[in-house]
Amino acid sequence: MASPSIQSPHFQWKQSGHGTWERDIEESEMFYRGMMRKGSGCYPVTGFASFVFNSHKFTATEVKETEDEHYVEDTIRKAWITLCYEHPTLRSYVEDDEANGRWKRVYSTLNNEHEQESWFNSTFKLIDTEEPPLEWFNSQIVSFEVSTLFFVRSRKHHPTFFLRCPHDVTDGVGVLQLVNQLFDHASRAYDQGANYTLPEWGNEHAKLSPCLRLASAIPESFSKAQVDRFEEIQAQNGTIYNHPGLLSIPSRPSAAAAHHGKRQRLPLLVPQATTEQIIRKCKTIASGVSVTHVFMSALATALSELQPQKKELYPVRYVNHSMINLRPYCHDPYKGPKHAAAAYHTVSAQALHIDLVVPGSSPDTKNDVRVNNLANLAIHVRDYYKSVRPASSTDEQIVLAPLMFRSLTAPPGSDPHAVSDPPFCPVALSSLGNVGSIVSKSHGAFELTNVWAASEPIGAGVAVFLGTWDGKIELSVVFDTQYHDAEYIKEFLGRMLNCVCEGLGIDENKKN
Repeated sequence: MASPSIQSPHFQWKQSGHGTWERDIEESEMFYRGMMRKGSGCYPVTGFASFVFNSHKFTATEVKETEDEHYVEDTIRKAWITLCYEHPTLRSYVEDDEANGRWKRVYSTLNNEHEQESWFNSTFKLIDTEEPPLEWFNSQIVSFEVSTLFFVRSRKHHPTFFLRCPHDVTDGVGVLQLVNQLFDHASRAYDQGANYTLPEWGNEHAKLSPCLRLASAIPESFSKAQVDRFEEIQAQNGTIYNHPGLLSIPSRPSAAAAHHGKRQRLPLLVPQATTEQIIRKCKTIASGVSVTHVFMSALATALSELQPQKKELYPVRYVNHSMINLRPYCHDPYKGPKHAAAAYHTVSAQALHIDLVVPGSSPDTKNDVRVNNLANLAIHVRDYYKSVRPASSTDEQIVLAPLMFRSLTAPPGSDPHAVSDPPFCPVALSSLGNVGSIVSKSHGAFELTNVWAASEPIGAGVAVFLGTWDGKIELSVVFDTQYHDAEYIKEFLGRMLNCVCEGLGIDENKKN
C-alpha cells in the first residue's frame, strides 16, 4: 500500500470487511467536495490534448491509412485501462459514511470482465462531432463522479482528449502528468500492436496514492504556536481585504444565458515572436521577475482600467491568493509522476494585494504620470511570491495547508457558488508555467499539437490560466455565462495582453 508511516491511521488506506479499500478524506479533499455544483457529480479539473497520428513513421506495424482511426481508438482504449491501473485513485470515489459521521474515499477493484466493461463504458466516452472540440466542450453540461476520458473526433480538426477528474483526486500539475502518461501508454500499445498486454486487475490497490497530509508528513494535530500563527495570518488577511475599492470584473451576462449558465473556456494565443519578447523583457525588469509576475500585475492593471472613472483619482486594490504546487516538497516517492492522481497543492496562507489607482477625469489629473507602473507592480508581486514559496518540506505553507483548506470550506448546507446582488466577480490567475516541461510533445506515432489544463471558477468569479506550449504563451479564461458575456471576457484577455506589451514597451504589430 502506497502510504507512509505516520500517526494518522484514519487517513491510511485499509481494506474493509466488504473487500473495498477505504480511508478518511482530509481537508483539501473536503474543500473540493464542498465545491461541487448541484447535479454536477464533482468539482472538476480538466486536462486537454490535441494530436496528430503519424503512422507512416513506423514500418514494423503496417496499418492502412483508412484503418488508422479504428486503430487509434483501440490504442487509446488500452492506454486508458492501463493508466487507471497504474493510478487506481482515478477510479476512487467519495461517499458519506453516515453510520460513523464521516466522509471516506473508497476504491474497489474490478473482479471480472463484466465489471471492467461496465466501468470502461461509463468512463471512456467517444464523441464524434462536426464542431471544433473546444466548442463541443463549451456547449456541454456533463455530469460525472469519477475520472472520465472524452475522446473527441471532428473531421476538420485534430483528434482531442479531455481528461476530466474530480479536483479532490488530482490538480493542474497532476492532470498534465496523467495526460503525458496516457500518451506514453498509447505509444507503447501502438508500437507493440497485438503483443501489448493489458494489466490484470486485483493487486493495483498497492498503487493507491495517500492524501496530502501523509504524502507531506503533516502532523495530525497542530501545536498552539501553529494555530496562533495561522490566526495571525488570517487577521493580516482581514486587514488586506478591508478596502473600499476591491477590484472585480463587471458582470455582463448575455441575455440568452442569464438564467442557464455554463462554464466555458476561451483562449488567447500569443504569437511566438511576441512571446519571445515578453520573456526577454521580463528578465530586464529586475532579478527574479518572471512572466507570471508580469501577467499577474497586468491582470490587476486591466481590472483597474475597467472601473468607473471619477473626477479625482482614487485607490483600488487587487487581492488574491497563490496556488502552490507541493509535489516537490512531498516525501519520496510521492513527489514524482507515479502519484499524479493526487491533489498535492495548497492555497497560500497569506493574501497577495496590489494597490493601484483609477485616474481622475479632471484636467488636473488627466496628465498625471501613470502611477500603475507595470515594472514596479511586477517587483512587488515577485517579492510576494518569494515570501510564500516553501523553503523546505517543513515550511509553514505546507504545515498550515489543512487549516487553510478548512477555513475556505463552505459550511454544510450552504452554497459556495452563491453570489451577492449585484454580483462581485473576482478574477484569479493560475500559472501552469512551461507545459512542455510536464507533457512531451512527441510520443512515438503521436505528435501533440496543443495541451492545457484548467479548473472552474467559484460563483461569479473568473479563472485565468497562464501557460506556455510549443514556444507560445497561451492566456485563457474559464467563466460562467450566467454572469459573463464571452465577447466581453475575450476583450478582457486582450486588455491584459495589451497591459503586458505596453508596460514592457513591446509593439504587438512588429514581427521581431
